[in-house]
Amino acid sequence: MKVLYAIQTTGNGHVTRSKEIISILEKRVEVDVVFSGPKNKLLTIKNKVIKHYKGLTFYYTKKGQINWVKTFIKNNLIQFVLDVLRCNTKEYDLVINDFEPITAWSCYLTNRRCVALSNQYAMLSDKEFVKAAKHKLTINFLKYFAPTKKGYGFHLVQRGKNIFQPVIRKKIRKLEVSDKGHIVVYLPNYSLKKQLDVFSQFKQHDWIVFSPHQKKPSANGNIRLEPINENTFIKKLVSCKAVISSSGFSTLSEVLFLNKPFLTIPVNSHMEQAYNAKIVKHLGGTVLTKLSLKKTEKIQHWLNNLKPIKLSYSLSYQDIVDEILIDYIKSIADLKIAAETT
Repeated sequence: MKVLYAIQTTGNGHVTRSKEIISILEKRVEVDVVFSGPKNKLLTIKNKVIKHYKGLTFYYTKKGQINWVKTFIKNNLIQFVLDVLRCNTKEYDLVINDFEPITAWSCYLTNRRCVALSNQYAMLSDKEFVKAAKHKLTINFLKYFAPTKKGYGFHLVQRGKNIFQPVIRKKIRKLEVSDKGHIVVYLPNYSLKKQLDVFSQFKQHDWIVFSPHQKKPSANGNIRLEPINENTFIKKLVSCKAVISSSGFSTLSEVLFLNKPFLTIPVNSHMEQAYNAKIVKHLGGTVLTKLSLKKTEKIQHWLNNLKPIKLSYSLSYQDIVDEILIDYIKSIADLKIAAETT
C-alpha cells in the first residue's frame, strides 16, 4: 500500500505532529511526503519529501483576523491552480492530509481517496461551535481550504470516534519536568513594549518572554527577553512554574501534557484560537481577552492561585494509524461487495 502524506507548513504544529505519525505509518506502508506553504527549520523528514509547493498562506491583521486583501494579493492563485492540476495523486492508494490544500483539491477533483488528519478537522466537526461562530466567511473558507470527504481530528481532549488527543513531540516527552520558578510567556502578536509594561508590574516573579521581535537574549529587570529558538523554548517550558501564551493548539497541548498552570490569551478574532480558548475555559482554565495594564488584577489573581488542569494524555499513537488504515481496508472491502452485488 502506498500513502501520500501532505502537510501544511504554516506554523510548526502541522510538521511536528506529522513527523510522529509518519514514523509509525512507514512501518506499515510505503510513505511519500509533500509540503505546501512557507519553508522553516523544522522541515526535516529525511528521504520522504518528494515536493514542496508554494501552496496557500493565510495573512492576518494585527487583531488576528484573516486579512483577505493581503491573502489574495500575496498568494499566486494561478500557480496554485496549476499545481492542483499537475499534482499526481493517482499513484497513491490513500492521501492523508494535514490541512494541505493542493493535494486535497487534486483528490477532490479526481475523486481520489483523501482523509483529513488535523486539529482544524476537529474544530470544523464541532457543530455547536460552527453554528455559533461570528465570522461565517472564515468558517466557510476553512471548510473549503483543504476539502476532504472523511477525516480524523486532534482535540485538546478526546471526543469519541475519529477525534484524538494531541500528538506530543518526542523532544517534549523525553525530558524531565521540573519547577525552577520562572514563568514562560509566548504572546507573539503583542509588542515587546506592551509585554514589558504589563509584566514589569509583577516584580516578585521571574519572567522569560519569547518573542519574534527579539533578536538576541537580553534582560530588563526581572524580565528576560529571548528570541524564538525551539531548543531554548522547550528547555524553559519543561522547567517553568507556569505559562502565559496565546491559544495555538500545539503550545496549549504541550503545556497541558506537562501539567503546568497556564493562562491563555487568544489572538483576537482568530477562529482556531477562539475555539481552543473556549475548550480551555470549559476545562476550568484561565482565559483573558487581551493583554493590557487593565488586566493586571486578573493576572495577579491567577498568579495567587496557580494550578494546572489535570489531564492524562496517551503517548501511544499507533491507534491513530491503525484506525486510519483499518477504515481504508474496510472501505475497499465495502466497494468490492457492492460491485459483486450489482
